[in-house]
Amino acid sequence: MDGTLSAAIAEYINQRKQAKLEPLQKSLNKVLEKSDDPVVLAAAKTEYHEKAEPIETAYEPVVWLTDAAKRAKQISLATHAAKFTHSDAKASSMLINHYQMSDSSYLVTQHLPNPAIDAVGNAAALDIARLLKLEVNGETLVDQLQQNSVAALSAFSQDSQLLEEWRMGLSQALGDEKLSAHTLTKQLYFPIFDGEDEYHLLCPLYSSALANELYGKIRESRFGESKEIRDAHKKGIYDERVDVRFPETAVQMFGGSKPQNISQLNSERHGQGFLLNCAPPNYQYQTKPPLSSQTLFNRQFSWRTSQLVREFKAFLTGLTEKDRNFTTRFKRDYFYVKPLIDGLLNFASEIQTIPDSAGWTSAKECNMKRAHQLFLDIDNPDEVFQQERDKGDWLEVVASDFANWLLRKLENKECYLLGDMEQRYFKKLCLNELRAFERMGSMQEENLA
Repeated sequence: MDGTLSAAIAEYINQRKQAKLEPLQKSLNKVLEKSDDPVVLAAAKTEYHEKAEPIETAYEPVVWLTDAAKRAKQISLATHAAKFTHSDAKASSMLINHYQMSDSSYLVTQHLPNPAIDAVGNAAALDIARLLKLEVNGETLVDQLQQNSVAALSAFSQDSQLLEEWRMGLSQALGDEKLSAHTLTKQLYFPIFDGEDEYHLLCPLYSSALANELYGKIRESRFGESKEIRDAHKKGIYDERVDVRFPETAVQMFGGSKPQNISQLNSERHGQGFLLNCAPPNYQYQTKPPLSSQTLFNRQFSWRTSQLVREFKAFLTGLTEKDRNFTTRFKRDYFYVKPLIDGLLNFASEIQTIPDSAGWTSAKECNMKRAHQLFLDIDNPDEVFQQERDKGDWLEVVASDFANWLLRKLENKECYLLGDMEQRYFKKLCLNELRAFERMGSMQEENLA
């Protein structure tokens, strides 16, 4: 019987028996080591045999298998368990270990070559689940029961009636006789329309099989060969093996302090389930020359300054005749107008410092206003371009365009009116800042030279 499923079952039952006898044996050994009194020794041995005899009897293979067949209905083997969704869910769990593969590109249970089988139900009866999942030469009792066979158990009894009793009893662990859903499994009603309003009831069940595979892979990557590879990397030592990592994983706990109340595999995983990072990649903004824009004051600049413009409009809307004073003018200039001009200069600086972009305004597809080209393409190698830029006429144009842009953004005829006077004032503030900005740039170039 060695090397067979029957031998594995016999060994499993014997191991469970030894686990029960071990505390009794330890107590007896202590007495044997400490005392030489024949009376004490005899009493200790008698006590051991009295307590061990019912255990020996209960773990006779025939007796234990008969009891296991009666208790099997207390558990359900499953690949998808309802209690992972909610510990009080009374829905049926599902055992699905034969999949029809599809072309799905998603990571799903059906892609596992050998999905792990879990067990849910009475934690005291999970020993039966371990019996059913014993595997020898790729075969388990589950496989035999699904084929209405218990050939591996025939080594323990030739009584066909008893074998049938074991088969029927153990088969009850393969799944619930009557499938049921439950509100705590977060049911979904999916509508279908084919003449009448009907729906499919979708009851998503947590795939413990898939979670178990993922748990094993991540644990292996952290504590298996990958750890050695990472240690070599830290020390600067070459290692030809592939470094497998699962970055930014999260841990989801099931069952609290009693993970066995969720399922057998959950208990073996210490209640842990790993979640892979499914967040979208972080957007990294890349500044590019605005070749397609006709003006520096494009949609991108408007978006960047939109919040400040809204606050400026709210400020102007709330003004009254009493607010015609120095405090109001100070807030207007230093809380709103100058910060907007700073935003303009920061935006321009980003474009001016784009790597390897010198001369972008000379491209045929560039549609930008000439004054704005002169402002932004500071490293253009064209001598005519630089001569035109050095004249500085473009400063007035850019400042005027800023003032016109700001007036359009602030327009609110129902609450206030802005006209030529405001335009000239905004232009003046912008022109002063532009000239200071250019002087600073020239000084930096001189220092570098």
